[in-house]
Amino acid sequence: MVETTHTSQWVTGQKTKVIGLIQSGCSMQEEREEQYACYSVNTPQGKALCAAFSDDELLALLQETAKALGHSPAQGEVHWLLREYLRSRFRNWPGALRAAGLSRAAGRGGLSSDQATQKEQEIQELLAQVRETAKALGRIPHPSDLPEIGQRLKKRYKTWGEVLTAAGAEEAAASGLRKFENLSESDKQHLAALHTLAQTLNRAPLRSEVPGDLRAALVQRFGSWRNALYQIDLEPVRRITPFVNAPLLRGENRSRATHRGDLYDCHYRILHLDPETAGDLAFIRNLAEKLGRPPRRREVPSEIRKRLQETCGSWSNALFQLGLSV
Repeated sequence: MVETTHTSQWVTGQKTKVIGLIQSGCSMQEEREEQYACYSVNTPQGKALCAAFSDDELLALLQETAKALGHSPAQGEVHWLLREYLRSRFRNWPGALRAAGLSRAAGRGGLSSDQATQKEQEIQELLAQVRETAKALGRIPHPSDLPEIGQRLKKRYKTWGEVLTAAGAEEAAASGLRKFENLSESDKQHLAALHTLAQTLNRAPLRSEVPGDLRAALVQRFGSWRNALYQIDLEPVRRITPFVNAPLLRGENRSRATHRGDLYDCHYRILHLDPETAGDLAFIRNLAEKLGRPPRRREVPSEIRKRLQETCGSWSNALFQLGLSV
């Protein structure tokens, strides 16, 4: 505990100094002077220091370097510490450039700073179109809804799911929800049938779990499946990583991306918690408060973890019930 506290204090004290080194260009090349060697990710302290930087902080430093150079930087044009931290965080240099909105054609032969800015603006405009489509549809768009945008973004993102995340499509789809008034008897019957099914499943039904004629009537009346669920105060089952198997660079023989119809990799609300599950979740909440973060699986008694995984479908969805993430 004493060693951990000492490391934390050291990180807090050195972070500003490292930012200054990177911004000044001191020790730009491979000259790892002895007084700076402890900052390398190859040392325990350096690894802790790297972890103390958020993604946005590291990317902002990279963007500053690009602006100063006037083009997307090659690895040799970036301070060795920043280069180490970026590769540690984003796996490789192209990944870091992509995350920073910079051209992967790095170096003096790459895009100029103005060209990179224009390219980033174009990408943001395309993502805005994805958001607008999600809001209009009341659901996250399928790749076939926006084929041209998928093609234009294939150099920045690997899958359609990454595009949806970057665009904030899930939030946009939920932003247009509204309650309907003056419901007809038929509307009330359809919603009652949906509510009964939800109570039986103890969660919001998947579209595929609802009889086709009932599903069609609900979507036609309320505009979208999400908005139909909203009428009875339910949220749809949400895929954690939507369209993860829908690459933007598609081979000629690759099949069309489809919506999966199972609960794997999903978040959904459990409607009614039995006393044992409620107690288990209360234990997790208290543990999270003590740790100051969501607990890891190995930090939870195995019998509690297994019960929650069985009841909630997964450890991730158990944490979701408490508003926590893995």
